[in-house]
Amino acid sequence: MYGGCKMKVSDFIGMKVIDIEAKEVGKVEDLAVTIKECLVEQIFISTGSTLSKKFFAVKEDDVATIGDYVQLKFNGETLENKVKVDKLDDLAPKESRFKNLEGKVVLAKEGMEIGKIQDMVINPSECLINNVIISMGGTFNRKQFLISSDDIAEIGDYMILKLSKEQIEQMAVD
Repeated sequence: MYGGCKMKVSDFIGMKVIDIEAKEVGKVEDLAVTIKECLVEQIFISTGSTLSKKFFAVKEDDVATIGDYVQLKFNGETLENKVKVDKLDDLAPKESRFKNLEGKVVLAKEGMEIGKIQDMVINPSECLINNVIISMGGTFNRKQFLISSDDIAEIGDYMILKLSKEQIEQMAVD
């Protein structure tokens, strides 16, 4: 389902990040996303220990390759000169980050609650969001369905879809 360069954001967050000289520099902490434009704007990387954690952001042009690791195009010296902050909020507002979207309530076009944002399918090397994964139902009858940006009417405190509850129920799979 997620073949090729596509992967779930939940698998991408936590990946180790290395520099061009194959030295570990940190791990992927979060992503800045613009769902309606299907874009991953920035990748946030944490570095340091739990007590002295710092964050910095990279864009698509800073990434050399993505496999089992995210390799950046710069070396340790360039990395030392990158602006690092103590709080992720200093790099991007919460509203634009994936971890803030995760769990957001999703409504059908009639205003009926149909589920929550569970994950996203991205192509990290092209900084594209392919789909948003919505989960619906309870613990024992949970179903999922994928939507694209074309299915989204609005995103604020909630995500409102252009789809009816009936259309969504036909799309859902166990």
